[in-house]
Amino acid sequence: MVLNIYSKISFEDYKQCTLCPRECKVDRTKGHTGYCEETDKLHISSICAHFGEEPPISGTNGSGTVFFTGCSLKCCYCQNFQISFEGMGIFYTCEQVVDEINKL
Repeated sequence: MVLNIYSKISFEDYKQCTLCPRECKVDRTKGHTGYCEETDKLHISSICAHFGEEPPISGTNGSGTVFFTGCSLKCCYCQNFQISFEGMGIFYTCEQVVDEINKL
């Protein structure tokens, strides 16, 4: 039930987006994109076990990681520009994301 409450709040926030410090206020629910170039769809580069963190965090099985596309920072030194700037990824439903995370 808690997830449903947060889902509704987040969806409402997309109608006049202020989720990042840029506060572009575009209506992402209508397919408009803000500075991050993302809509209200889940655009994900990868869902995987990630081993790039310190051992106490990643352990022997890795930490479950979801890499979302898009970023509002646009840093010139970005190490993930293919994901952040170029939108490398595919669209997922909420159910697909949960299924993929549960497989990790």
